[in-house]
Amino acid sequence: MSRVRLLRAGLLVEGPSDLLFLERLIIRQLEETLRARALKTTEVLAPCETGTTYSTAEPKTLLAAATELAARCDVLFVHRDHKEVPDALVLLDALAGLPKQAAVPVVLGPKAMTESWVLADRDALVRVQPAADLTEHPHLQPADCEQGNPTPGHPAHPKRVLANVLKKARRSDPDDYFTRLADEVDLSVLGKLSSYQRWLADTDEALKRKKYL
Repeated sequence: MSRVRLLRAGLLVEGPSDLLFLERLIIRQLEETLRARALKTTEVLAPCETGTTYSTAEPKTLLAAATELAARCDVLFVHRDHKEVPDALVLLDALAGLPKQAAVPVVLGPKAMTESWVLADRDALVRVQPAADLTEHPHLQPADCEQGNPTPGHPAHPKRVLANVLKKARRSDPDDYFTRLADEVDLSVLGKLSSYQRWLADTDEALKRKKYL
């Protein structure tokens, strides 16, 4: 009987609330992808390996943290909000000389930010918080959550929309719901977002380079 192959994902995020949502989401998506298409049975290890700093750190510090983390995992996800994706691509270029056995780095860049992915599945919001007020949610289609990049005070800013949707549920701390939403969100709904599609394609390429697909 062939042995189960293991996959360990690494993750560098912009902040603590991003980790709550993205870590679990990454593991779910990897499990689904590998269950359907892996060359051999693969177990995705949880939780993700995390770095010693956030992905917003100054370049030298971030490169050192990413290099160290890449030595401990198979695929390394670097989270940056959409407008900072070029910065993350610079980091990927700097990591190009990693040893073959190190992780393949992948940029994870929600458009416009992690909350855009959190908002994409309206039904999941209600499943997690039955008191969620979807009348405060201006986006009827998942892809609408990615439109524009409003300023923080704008009514359509993702953080503000999410706060308004959950106001009646008296939830304001991401610790209260981000992890649960990562478990509840429909991956096929997220698959309608252009930034998610890009991440899936880049992740597929990394998994192929590592001979998982």
